[in-house]
Amino acid sequence: NRKAYKELVNDMVPGLFRDLIEASNNLSKSKLKVYKAVEDAIRLKAEAFGIKEGQQSHTFSSEDGKQSIKIGFRVNDGWDDTAQTGIDKVNQFIAGISTDGDPEKKKMVNTIYRLLKKDSNGNLKSSRVLELQQIAAEWNNPLLNDAIEIISNAYKPTKSCYFIDAFFVDGTGKTQSLPLSISSVDFPNGTEINFL
Repeated sequence: NRKAYKELVNDMVPGLFRDLIEASNNLSKSKLKVYKAVEDAIRLKAEAFGIKEGQQSHTFSSEDGKQSIKIGFRVNDGWDDTAQTGIDKVNQFIAGISTDGDPEKKKMVNTIYRLLKKDSNGNLKSSRVLELQQIAAEWNNPLLNDAIEIISNAYKPTKSCYFIDAFFVDGTGKTQSLPLSISSVDFPNGTEINFL
């Protein structure tokens, strides 16, 4: 039985792997087809409305609103090595101010520390840096302004992936997401998986 099991797996895997390669290649071709098709629509939209939008995503819907496709890219925050220099200058600014028991100053210092807190990957959040810029404008301190400018200039975002999301309105009027990854695709109706 052990030998038969090993032989079964050895015979099974290559064929299934070929099927998965074909599915992956088909998804890749479909992705390219969608992006090539919407390229013309985006170009025509820019000409028709007289403006080229700088957005990260575009959504296209059928006239009846029952089908829509959203394409675009996701962005990861990235920072060069001078971001830490800016953080050090912010800390220098904070060390130089006395809170003297002033609750407003103490609250502001805590807010600055919260906004400088890094995520689980050790990166600053760009949205928090925008808030820091507003705080720096309120304080109008040359050291803090310089620190925030250094941090802002260190921001180097990177595109992480190009995506396609598709949605449709089902028979009940509910908007559903069309699964486009093998993990999110349901089995055909009536399928029973009870061996796991």
